[in-house]
Amino acid sequence: MPLCLKINKKYGEKTRRILIENNLLNNVYKITSEGDRLYLPIKDVDEEILKSILDVEFELVDKELEDKKIIKKPSFREIISKKYRKEIDKGLISLSYDVIGDLVILQISDEVDDKIRKEIGELAYKLIPCKGVFRRKSEVKGEFRVRELEHLAGENRTLTIHKENGYKLYVDIAKVYFSPRLGGERGRIMKKISLNDVVVDMFAGVGPFSIACKNAKKIYAIDINPHAIELLKKNIKLNKLEHKIIPILSDVREVDVKGNRVIMNLPKFAHEFVDKALDIVEEGGVIHYYTIGKDFDEAIKLFEKKCDCEVLEKRIVKSYAPREYILALDFKINKK
Repeated sequence: MPLCLKINKKYGEKTRRILIENNLLNNVYKITSEGDRLYLPIKDVDEEILKSILDVEFELVDKELEDKKIIKKPSFREIISKKYRKEIDKGLISLSYDVIGDLVILQISDEVDDKIRKEIGELAYKLIPCKGVFRRKSEVKGEFRVRELEHLAGENRTLTIHKENGYKLYVDIAKVYFSPRLGGERGRIMKKISLNDVVVDMFAGVGPFSIACKNAKKIYAIDINPHAIELLKKNIKLNKLEHKIIPILSDVREVDVKGNRVIMNLPKFAHEFVDKALDIVEEGGVIHYYTIGKDFDEAIKLFEKKCDCEVLEKRIVKSYAPREYILALDFKINKK
């Protein structure tokens, strides 16, 4: 019997889409309903991962479901998994990839022959709905947190429009940092925003978190990358938020603003900016803190040393490395 996600039927379509986006829906079996409950067949996955991407109540159950009995075309992952098994086993080719707008970014090592890289790029172009395919040539680096890219197939352009959570974003994948895998996290924050909130987005980039906070009274969107700020300004106009979002090109440590909700989306280095976040946030306000770690303990101890606070929510956002995760913690700051 397949593993199933048991949820309320009214959340079925939304949940089905999220499972598909995260490659977690088991397409071998038919989705089944009983009364007001829906059973969605899923692949084996850690329950904590499901909690991090779903915002509905669910139960994991084994359920006897009917086979779909359909002829399924092989996916990009399935084809390269067979064709380049040796390179995958060596860690030179990853089965994971990012889709940003109509562009795909693959993870292929420099050690893989140029001809094979191009072959994989062409396969991705044919099998993944997109207009252009690139590969990461480097990790995120430098003050502006960007990575080098190599064009593999399709259109050789890096500017695209990405859609998520009901808004659109101009993103230049060669000039700014942007992770489509945080779309669910931005959706989570969006639901917490009230009409009286003043938000400070300390590392705004092209503005995905800032625009997700569109129901707030005011949003200060800060970034040190001039390319990011230029795209942020376009995104503010694109989403008709000129009256709410204030873009600021600066090192956040040099900015004097206050707010009751602070977003710290800089997982690798956010710990270096906690003092500034505490300077910005009002007492009784909330800091949305993102970090990298194997558990939540280090982040909690860091904040408890610096202020009187309580953890409102903590969650695993996504995997980062073996036994390490991108972690999200919402701290209410009672007293600084």
